[in-house]
Amino acid sequence: MADGPWRWEVLVPAHRIVLGLLGGEVIESRGASSEGTFAAYRGLEGAVPGMIAWPNTVLLTGPEPVVIDPGYQTQGDMLDGALRARGIDPAEVCTVVMTHLHSDHLSALPQLPGVTELWVHRDELGTPHARRQRGIIDDAPVAVMEGAAGTIRDGISWFHTPGHAPGHVAVAAECVDTRLLAVGDTLGPDPAWFRDMSAPAGLDNRDEHLAAWRAIRGHAPAIVVPGHYAPFALA
Repeated sequence: MADGPWRWEVLVPAHRIVLGLLGGEVIESRGASSEGTFAAYRGLEGAVPGMIAWPNTVLLTGPEPVVIDPGYQTQGDMLDGALRARGIDPAEVCTVVMTHLHSDHLSALPQLPGVTELWVHRDELGTPHARRQRGIIDDAPVAVMEGAAGTIRDGISWFHTPGHAPGHVAVAAECVDTRLLAVGDTLGPDPAWFRDMSAPAGLDNRDEHLAAWRAIRGHAPAIVVPGHYAPFALA
């Protein structure tokens, strides 16, 4: 059991909205869970499908507030409001850690105007999806992660987990009650993939995914926060 200086919570939970354009109407389809809603997206027939997927945004508190993956920019500024509901002024958040730079994980960053360290792996910075986010990234000083693993703060570390994106990382935080692993989108949209170590045969970068999953399992016991479904215990 970890015994660190940090406390953790999911600040904005993963959520999916699946839409289908059918004739002249837009219909919405959802399941009881994020992964169930993803299955609905895959199962839409006769409609043009679309999906918006919010990732889990993690808040670490203790020596300072740290946000992992700010998430989507929305009307209503959910990230801003979620912090204020916990008595935290968004301008007090100086440290943000990105598992990767896809827009659903990054685009809410402007709601944190006081960021002085935006932690990003070097292998992400030159990707096409990162270049498309330059207007956001350029507003925050980037702290570059290099190589296979490193330290962000006392009790917060990272390790490289490419597959979903070249510079994808998992973030480990030693918390007062557990070790937390915020692993972004490395595990994929279906919890069974990681549970059974059964990456689909056609999955892009399949070997890298499997290697990343083994690295994550090597940090057990822990609580794992995936990108797009509920946290779970890793024994």
